[in-house]
Amino acid sequence: MFRPIILLNSFCLIFISVSILAQGNCCKSKDAKSFCAKDTSTSNLLTRPEHIAFNVEDPVAQAKWYVDNMGFKIMYKGNPPGNTRFVADGGENMLIELYNNKEYPVIDFTKLNHLTIHFAFMIDSMELAKEKLLKAGATLVEDITKTPSGDLVLMLRNPWGLPIQFVQRTKPMLKYSKFRPEHLATNIPDPVAKAKWLEENLGMKIIKQGGPPAYSTFIADENNNMMMELYYNESVPLMDFKNTSYMSLHFAFMVNDMEAVKSKLVSAGAAVLEDFKKSANGTQVLMLCDPFGQPLQFVKRVEPLLK
Repeated sequence: MFRPIILLNSFCLIFISVSILAQGNCCKSKDAKSFCAKDTSTSNLLTRPEHIAFNVEDPVAQAKWYVDNMGFKIMYKGNPPGNTRFVADGGENMLIELYNNKEYPVIDFTKLNHLTIHFAFMIDSMELAKEKLLKAGATLVEDITKTPSGDLVLMLRNPWGLPIQFVQRTKPMLKYSKFRPEHLATNIPDPVAKAKWLEENLGMKIIKQGGPPAYSTFIADENNNMMMELYYNESVPLMDFKNTSYMSLHFAFMVNDMEAVKSKLVSAGAAVLEDFKKSANGTQVLMLCDPFGQPLQFVKRVEPLLK
């Protein structure tokens, strides 16, 4: 399946095919390029979500916090000055990428409402998680509450301000493993249209969808590795993707065929933010912006970090 990105500066052209009627603001980028391409099927092009990336001041310290307190493990260590770290949950369901790139902004998450964006994890003991993480420097945003369906929900911020939610569900939407990443939640103008685009073009599937006015939608890749939660909450600010650099925050997907993915998604309304790049170790990277303004990254690694 896939994964996202976010971008700033200069205009990126956005091409919307006749099959996509939804309109959105495209994120801005240096040297953004776009072109129309022939549509191809999603089958066999994508594999799965791979990571959520954050540009942070101290990636080494943040990686250590996830390892020490949430049972994550380091899958890759980069060298200074970027000090990139990829850390995975114990079940290797999803990665978090942490790095320091001084050419791009570090998001001050303390200034963002926790319902504008948050990163959610599955757990089996809410009280124990709360106690452990508060001792480790997290701060309480909303104490443990029970939803009408019986789910327990806790909202914290990690020591650097990122809103992190913990859920203990009566009926889990993904296979449980301790401190497993469950979803990235964003408050956006049209969650229904965005979910439809993800279904039609990234092969994702809706796990759960609510009605108006929020239209809260949980959508996952076909193998249930990771979800996005999309909703509209008029009482809090929307996630401003068009003014957020893709190097500050992005969501990435593993792919099998980079050219075919680019062709399909550009024909479906995505725009190219950064065209193919190949690293010294052979990893291919492509940055796109979906029709709703959210950047998406696609990676093809010589040696995959996840199965």
